[in-house]
Formats: sequence, C-alpha cells, structure tokens
Amino acid sequence: MAPAAGRRVPGRSLAGRRDSAAPPIAAILGPTASGKSELAMALATWLPIEILVADSRQLFRGLSVGTAKPSSADRRAVPHHLLDLADPNEPFTVAGWLSHARPLVDEIAGRGRIPLVVGGTGLYVSALVDGYDFASQPWSPELRERLAAELETEGLAPLADRLARIDPKAAERTDLRNPRRVLRALERAEPAGGSQAPRSTPYPGRLALIGISRPRGELYRRIDLRAAALFDAGLLTEVQALLAAGHASHSAALSSHGYAEAVRYLAGTLTLEEAVASTARRTRQYAKRQLTWFRRDPRIVWVAAGERPASDPQIVEQTRELIVRLIA
Repeated sequence: MAPAAGRRVPGRSLAGRRDSAAPPIAAILGPTASGKSELAMALATWLPIEILVADSRQLFRGLSVGTAKPSSADRRAVPHHLLDLADPNEPFTVAGWLSHARPLVDEIAGRGRIPLVVGGTGLYVSALVDGYDFASQPWSPELRERLAAELETEGLAPLADRLARIDPKAAERTDLRNPRRVLRALERAEPAGGSQAPRSTPYPGRLALIGISRPRGELYRRIDLRAAALFDAGLLTEVQALLAAGHASHSAALSSHGYAEAVRYLAGTLTLEEAVASTARRTRQYAKRQLTWFRRDPRIVWVAAGERPASDPQIVEQTRELIVRLIA
C-alpha cells in the first residue's frame, strides 16, 4: 500500500517531539547491497530527514564508485553528512567519526528535522547510540579502530583465537560469538589498549533502529550484481586516479573489497572476471559479518524486504510508521 495522501510531512518537526533533552535518532541499518540508501531516499519524501552516513569507506575522499557513495543528485535532494572526511591514506578512527556525528544530531534536530543514520558499519552506529565517551578513560581509540578493521577484513574467529591466547580467563568469560564483546575484551587484554575500554552510557534520547532483512540468496544475488556493476561504472578509472595521486595500494581504504581487486587487475595479476568474482566473494563475506553484528542488537526492528526494491511503497510506509511510532 502506498503512503496515504496527506502524510507527506517534510515541513513538520517530528524531531521536536521528545520527552528527553536528547533528540531522537532514527537509523536504517543492514548489510551492504540491502537497499539502505534507496530506502532512506524514499523516506525523505514522507519524513523531514537529514542523513548521517555511517560507512567506514564512504568517509574517504575519492572513494565513490567502489563504495556506492550517494550521488550528487541525491546529496542535493537530501542533506547528507559524514562523507568525504579524510584522504585514503589518512588515519581515521571511530572516535573521529563520533566527534563529527554527535554534534550533528543536535544541529539537525535544532532545524526541526530527524537525524537518520544510514549505513552498515556497526561499530560506528554502536558508538553513537551506546554513547561511548572516548575521553573518559586512558584508552586508545586507535586500538579499537585497528581491531575493527581486522574484524571487517578477517572475521571474528581470528580475534577470538587471539583473545584466548592473550587472556584465557577473559576468553572464558566472553561470548566468543559476539563481535562487540570480543572487541571489548581484546581492548582490555592487549597492552597497547590501556587498562579500560571507553565508558559506555546508552544514548538518552529515543531510538528508531530499523534493519532491512532479505533472504540470504537474494542478498547475495544483489551483491553479485553490484560487484559487476562497479567495474562497469568506472571503478578502474577511479582506482587509477587514486594511485596516480600517490595513495598507497596497501592502505586500508584501497585494500577493501573492490578496490584491492581493481589494484590487482591494473597490476596484471587478476583478469577482469577474476576481479569481479573476488569482489563479490569478499563482499558476501563482509555482509555476513555485518549481519552477525546487527542481529545481536535487540533494539533493531527488522523490515522484511524479500526480493522487492527498498523503495517499494509498502516497505517505505512500514518503515515510516515504525520511525514515527518509536520516536514520537
């Protein structure tokens, strides 16, 4: 069912309706290629939103094609924040992202609009809604960023094994299937991490955390299509420009899925077919880790998208109703 006439409220301030001094936060979450950005843009017709991008790759300047960064047209139509914050060779931590994101929540709410977090980097979303205070403890945000990068590229098992080696007692107390708990335990166990992880106080405002759910086969089909589309859309030209500008091929940004394969193709060590297949495979692995992260958060309400586009009117209306109900 399409949203009913008269429900379009871009001028109405839902963000001002709150019991807490902290403004409400809404979020569209899920794995890569699930349709988060598409759904967010469709919601902008019916809700007064500004988008906070929670994506650890879209924050890099020059990484547009391979990260499916919002188009210029979308950015003109709806305000997007937290894009193009750093150069690909520049270190950037979750603490740095949070220092940009948290003030924006108040600024957007002050304009009578809803801060809508959109992204698949669970660590960034958790940092915002769980209220991490990075200044409160003798703790290294760089360590968390490094561990998070390892989680993204290598998966949970190697980190769990490392915790068992470094601190067996901590490993016994930790749910080794829970990425958040393993990261926190490693932060305490590794000497470079200081004695304590940052203090975490749940965000005091109301939250509407919405996840896009798709059958695994459909999600993987969408990922495979996207992997091929990236190379057709100019990924190789983008990577050539980044390398020509002096950005190292071994940097974290250019080592991520899609970019690493493009680098290897340009170096002659992969065929185009192999590059596309490797990109799809690594992206599927990444999506699986994203799902593991988000599925363990009981606050997320999942919307079943099936095989429909994320802009399907029923999906949009269901999501809109959830956001209004949860932050009202």
